[in-house]
Amino acid sequence: MLVAAADSGSFARAAAKLLVTPSAVSHAIAQLERELGMTLFYRTTRQLRLSPDGTAVLRHAREMLASAAELDAMSAGQRERVAGTLRIGIPNGVAVHLLMPLLARFQERHPEVRVEMSAGGGVADINAGGLDAGIRFGPLPDSELVARPLGRLRFGVYGSPAYLQRHGTPRHPRELASHRTLVHKPPLSTTISPWDRWEYARGDERGAVEVDHHLVTDEREALLAAALAGAGLFRIGFFSPELLRSGRLVRVLDDWSWPGGPALSLLHRRTARLPRRVAAFVDFVVESIAQFDPDAQTFEAERPPPRPDRHRT
Repeated sequence: MLVAAADSGSFARAAAKLLVTPSAVSHAIAQLERELGMTLFYRTTRQLRLSPDGTAVLRHAREMLASAAELDAMSAGQRERVAGTLRIGIPNGVAVHLLMPLLARFQERHPEVRVEMSAGGGVADINAGGLDAGIRFGPLPDSELVARPLGRLRFGVYGSPAYLQRHGTPRHPRELASHRTLVHKPPLSTTISPWDRWEYARGDERGAVEVDHHLVTDEREALLAAALAGAGLFRIGFFSPELLRSGRLVRVLDDWSWPGGPALSLLHRRTARLPRRVAAFVDFVVESIAQFDPDAQTFEAERPPPRPDRHRT
């Protein structure tokens, strides 16, 4: 009942899912709070929200349910079966350009797995949002989750052929200051700086150019659409190598590198035994990432550690 209430955000919806009355759920949660000596939910007339203690208890409750499900599968002689509902959180760009085009292949492998996907895949999304796994950009905060590095987006500066035909192609990063530029500002940032300061490197030469941004947005797909329409040049990492192969976008200043591309990680809970649907998804993502961009035009996949040489003494 705790898990159902947390997932649905309502005692009434949890009751409907469990085929019991809302008062049964409410009384059961109240009894659990008394037994544990803590408040699990903050209740208002319009909202049901987990408390910090409730978030911690929810994590253990999910592990208990997962263990019970594994025991049920073993007792039924279905230990190797991959089935059930898989709840995942995926950032929009990764979902659109990587996961969704490959989802049919995952479902062909595991036809008894139902997928529920939401945007976002950070620590809070997994702990409080009832997710089995998630994909996250950037550095990872301390948590009890398992983080599996997938690789790093490769920053580059791109523009459409139409824009370059009208405004010319820059020959040095300093020339970007006089071009129309599009800036991606992450959603949690309250200022444009430092996102309008683009660092560059080539050999021993290092520098940074402050661009005169003509468009700023926290929506990566909107920025990509603007660049394809010829609105300006942008520096970004994105899951779209086909846009370069097709010629719809051109990478300029290709002999320069652009530090700062964010890392990508796959997160899931730390359990003694991963549910088989989660383990299957983890294996699928790792495999797909490794094959996604073999030329590392837009993404550098994490390389597995070298195997030890058994013949060496």
